[in-house]
Amino acid sequence: MKRIFYLAALLLCVLLPAAAQGLRHSVCVVEPEYSDADKALMGDYALYTARAGMRSASRALTAYKNEGTFGSGVVVEQGGKKYILTNLHVVGYAGKATIIFQLHEKTVRYEHCDVVHVGLTDLAAIALPAECDMIALPVYAGEIEEDVSIVAAGFPELANKPSWQLTRGSISNARVDVDSHEHASRIIQHTASIDPGSSGGPLLLKNKDGKYEILGVNTWKAFYREGVGLAIGKEDVQSFIATLGTSKTDAGKEMEPLRSLSGEDWLYVFRQLPDSVQKEIRDLDWHLPLDPALRTLAVRDSLVVNKGKGAKKFERSATRIVTDMENTNHFYLIYDNYFGMNQIAGIQFGYDWLGFITTGLQVTALIAETQNSEAPAIGAGPLFGVYLGAQIPIQVGKFILAPRITQTAAAGPFFSGASNFNTAITTDTRVGLDWRIPTGSCDFVLGLHYDMNWLWSKATMTIEPLKTNIGAFGLNQYLQHGIGLTLGVAW
Repeated sequence: MKRIFYLAALLLCVLLPAAAQGLRHSVCVVEPEYSDADKALMGDYALYTARAGMRSASRALTAYKNEGTFGSGVVVEQGGKKYILTNLHVVGYAGKATIIFQLHEKTVRYEHCDVVHVGLTDLAAIALPAECDMIALPVYAGEIEEDVSIVAAGFPELANKPSWQLTRGSISNARVDVDSHEHASRIIQHTASIDPGSSGGPLLLKNKDGKYEILGVNTWKAFYREGVGLAIGKEDVQSFIATLGTSKTDAGKEMEPLRSLSGEDWLYVFRQLPDSVQKEIRDLDWHLPLDPALRTLAVRDSLVVNKGKGAKKFERSATRIVTDMENTNHFYLIYDNYFGMNQIAGIQFGYDWLGFITTGLQVTALIAETQNSEAPAIGAGPLFGVYLGAQIPIQVGKFILAPRITQTAAAGPFFSGASNFNTAITTDTRVGLDWRIPTGSCDFVLGLHYDMNWLWSKATMTIEPLKTNIGAFGLNQYLQHGIGLTLGVAW
């Protein structure tokens, strides 16, 4: 009896993997191939779409530009040629892809395969070489019924690598009513487990002969609900396959309008659009993450055509007053020289309100030449204060010039001579020009200014041209002026 049991168990172990082994000859890993220039473009737009409030598109672009992005696909046949059927969002904007079949006994790779056709319903086809001997699966021709057992096959991510997964479930809704996927004639909801990386893999049904047929292409997963996978139905799949061989899609052409436009320049164009249009683009139901950027340019071109001279409004290089500065926090190093020994050096940390009002805290070191009964000496001390100012940011090309006036008040201990301790109070009026150089994530700031400084202290200093006594407080009053530099960063 034990021998019969062991033989039955062995037979079961052999038969069960047989179907999965067969599917491994039909289901594959799809890795889009991107050039370094394309990856750089996507990284650039990932930053600026995030600043435009399109964080979902930004995350997708970041994923596309990284090495090792992948999805799943299934072999189909049309006109005597074999293709990989997958999702458009798997291949993205790539014109070529690497196809990998992970068989039990070996791994088969086909590199630089052409993406030959893409569709409105998030479907794409990749041509396989003529020597490919993998098995094409047919599309199911019968009616789709609920509560029917199905299988989902694909290569979701496991430890950052595609890993074969075959899961079972049933059809829980034969036709989902989802407005955001209006291009699809049928969306199938099922309970088979799918995960990131399963996109493009087939939803399968066994026919009466026990062979798998394609019921749909797994495309979405409802992460906020348990056991909800969504697949593009067989009707769209069949229609898409029927078009293969009749025409070829240049999968990379969608990126062309953006290749000569930096992400920063695009963001400027986007922010010139009416608020209602910006909201519409943010809420756009896109298949690919650059769709909102392309839609922005389409709207711009439409406005230019309809308004004629309005084209100047969208020229990023045009001189203009900036009302939407990206980097409003700042950290500055300042230095003032009062045409002699007297100097001030320190740091400022603050914020630009609406781009026009600047305010913050500062810590500086005052160095001045003093006089005592013996001989001239050098006095020094730290001063702590606040500042408030106004500026007018002016866009000139890709740079920002900001004429600025700032009023500062500070006080602190001042040591003159060997042992004389005093208190110093200063107010500075600085008038100058800052030059902001955008670098993507921050702005470098270089500035030149004129500084007029009032100083009160008990110390007697060699400061010209004004020195008076303020009476009751016993403080000497000095007026000094000079030129200064600002060096810093804004983020």
